[in-house]
Amino acid sequence: MELVTEDPETTVSESAEEISHMSRTTELGDISDMDAEPVFPPQDTIYSCMLDTAMGPLLYYNQGDIRWKDYLYGGSDRIAKYGCGPVCVAMIINSFSYQSVTPVEMADWSAENGCYARQSGSYHSLIPKSLSAFGLKVDSVTDRTVEESTRLLRSGHILVALMGKGSLTQNGHFIIIAQLAPSGNVYIADPASYENSTKEWDLQLLMDELKRSYDSGGPLWAVSFPSKEEGVSDS
Repeated sequence: MELVTEDPETTVSESAEEISHMSRTTELGDISDMDAEPVFPPQDTIYSCMLDTAMGPLLYYNQGDIRWKDYLYGGSDRIAKYGCGPVCVAMIINSFSYQSVTPVEMADWSAENGCYARQSGSYHSLIPKSLSAFGLKVDSVTDRTVEESTRLLRSGHILVALMGKGSLTQNGHFIIIAQLAPSGNVYIADPASYENSTKEWDLQLLMDELKRSYDSGGPLWAVSFPSKEEGVSDS
């Protein structure tokens, strides 16, 4: 569901029960339609919807949302162009930790904790550093195969993927691989595209488009709730 407004001060304070679920299709996503910078709709838009994931319902955020698209990440770079990292982690933290955060707050957190990269977006360290700081379990996925990714999704994990140069995008782009579709494809949460988030995606194609970089456990991380023994930390 998209809520449209022309007032940049408008906020959405609905609970998860009051927000509609995203309507998904069986249409297969085209990798050439995915980019790190959103294509803006003709009107100012607030995105407000839930989507299902292997961990449970997730509140979707979009980089082009009027509430933060022009906010300067690190004091220099607009979230609309460079904010896929903070927007991704804000979706996850807001939905699965005990704290409520926005993309603006996570952009500030990233800059304050050394994860902001000027004119490049975010360092890969943003994913493990931020998610663990807010009490979630995050592990590097070194076996970046369809079989292992499918196993993780089936066992209640979501995946954060850093997509790289190639047919997908000219810049690194963080997305969330949310859950398996009945067809064996996957659904994603793409912070740069609401439409991409409604479609099915070929998991092998996504694995093939991962960024060829391996620092901070990237380019693929598995996220889950901590065990009772590990507990939940406060940031």
